[in-house]
Amino acid sequence: MPTKREKVPVRAGKLSWFTAWRRWWFMVGGTMFFCSSPAQSASSGSFILASKGQPRAEILVGEQPALPIAFAARELQRYVKEMSGAELPIVTAPSRKPAVVLVSRSLEQDKRALEDPREEDHYRLNIDARTLRIEGATARAVLFGVYDILERLGCGWCVPGDDVVPIRGTLELAPLRVDTRPAFQYRMMLDFPMLSVAQTIAISDWIAKNRMNWVRECPNAHGEPKAWYDRRDRVVPELKQRGLRLIVGGHTMHTWLPETNSASHPEWFAYDSDARKAPTLCVSNPEMTAELIQNMQRFLDRCPEADVIDLWHTDSEVFCHCSKCTRGVVIEGGKQKPPADAVQAAYVISYIEFVNRVAAAIARSHPNVKIGPLIYSQTDRAMPDGCPAPADNVLIGLAHFHRDSYRPLVGGPKSAINLRFLGNDLTWIAKSKHSYIYEYFNSWVAPYIYPGAQVIVRDLQTLEALQVQGVSSDMYGYSPVNMYVAARALWSPNISWKDAVRDFCVRYYGDVGEAMAENQLRLEGGIFGLNGYQASGARDPEKWSPPPEAGLYLQQQRPEQIKFLNEVIARTRDRWVKARLERALKPWALWNKEPRFWAFPEFKDSNE
Repeated sequence: MPTKREKVPVRAGKLSWFTAWRRWWFMVGGTMFFCSSPAQSASSGSFILASKGQPRAEILVGEQPALPIAFAARELQRYVKEMSGAELPIVTAPSRKPAVVLVSRSLEQDKRALEDPREEDHYRLNIDARTLRIEGATARAVLFGVYDILERLGCGWCVPGDDVVPIRGTLELAPLRVDTRPAFQYRMMLDFPMLSVAQTIAISDWIAKNRMNWVRECPNAHGEPKAWYDRRDRVVPELKQRGLRLIVGGHTMHTWLPETNSASHPEWFAYDSDARKAPTLCVSNPEMTAELIQNMQRFLDRCPEADVIDLWHTDSEVFCHCSKCTRGVVIEGGKQKPPADAVQAAYVISYIEFVNRVAAAIARSHPNVKIGPLIYSQTDRAMPDGCPAPADNVLIGLAHFHRDSYRPLVGGPKSAINLRFLGNDLTWIAKSKHSYIYEYFNSWVAPYIYPGAQVIVRDLQTLEALQVQGVSSDMYGYSPVNMYVAARALWSPNISWKDAVRDFCVRYYGDVGEAMAENQLRLEGGIFGLNGYQASGARDPEKWSPPPEAGLYLQQQRPEQIKFLNEVIARTRDRWVKARLERALKPWALWNKEPRFWAFPEFKDSNE
């Protein structure tokens, strides 16, 4: 991915000293093992990777290393050279030189790993003067450890496609021990809209560098998902060498059963307002279900890389009100209208039964694939009494759409909307083997400004305490500070949100980083506790009566923000920082409805 070389200091921080053990290396069956003796002490000095442009260590991997380990070695080699000019050799056998050792093996007893999937991403760092050892439970965990080391050397993975890479003649690390694993099993981000292939790859690269483990490619296709077909040959190798898991889909009722069937089979589609309406489906129709399953199986045969395929409703409020889907609550052609809540509750049961029928068929034909429904809009409610548990190969997403963005899920200031979402979540989580929260850490509402880091960290602390399995987010309308802070809190929620905001700003904005950090913290403090969804009302407050507090606050801040950002643009002496600041200014200055990835550099495919 494109990188920027910048003169920024290495921020190693204070690291604890310890007595290192002498290591012996030997190879058995292509797997590297490690023995140590506490009786032998090594030097207490730092581990030096490069000095005066020359390599001082080598990167040691086993014979025929797993793909993510081989990739991790190349990434370490690439960034060390970018920083220092020194190219560390990659070797498969030890020598007398200091070594960065990349090794994958089970870190705990197998039983614990089987019981807790978070163990897959468990890694350890052990540094003394002779050895920098990066040991992971899996090859992907080793890669995460490499990116951790590079961050400690000053690199920043702040925005996709725009790495911060400091230039420094000497690269060294003080003695250190780290033993870490993530708080959440599912740490996911969504690629939508699927624009250039280069942007898709950059997003996947950023996900891995920030130690998340799932990518959701979201064509939202009506019929064949051509956006995925057209790029999979270039994207799948990038996912595999990073060890990332893949979900394909998004809103997919009209992918697996397109509305072009409505002329010949109107009964396959939702009955609503006394008529059959495509593209939402009649989930109780067995012939439609059989056709949908065949189309899903055809996709999986063509795209075996998918670990999960989505089965989301259309992006609307329409669902089938026929008597079968509503379990007799609605009488078609009847004059009486039953309570809307009763109709929706009955439909939710039919929808989950439909999902389970699909999941059973996919389990037989593609046993390693899960089905991914989203509890959103048409199904946005607590799990009704009498609803069956989702099948074991179903991964339930629970969306917090139109929540109060600047108030936490629990605690003060209270939000009835947010508490309702959390209450609903718990009813679904209690009966689901696999589930995650679908959040919106991005800002897809104009003008794409969303200072939400404080709430993100508080919510992830709550979700960890409730033993939620995972969290995902949209990325459309990418909010750089939010996404960076969320990535860190997905690994370890017990962080200081203020420190995480400051870390982003100092890494990304270089010589004006402290000023940007103070400005961002001021915005966060001013908007926290107000009501409203993301930037709601900020662009056209006259359309709201009254305007949501959050939108009014952002509108009030606009003149001062434009002035401040122009001042720091004039002050910086770094051309890369200037470009980043100019991107940060755009949503404040243009203040319009045009959807953009304001924070991203420009991505163009090689054939464009």
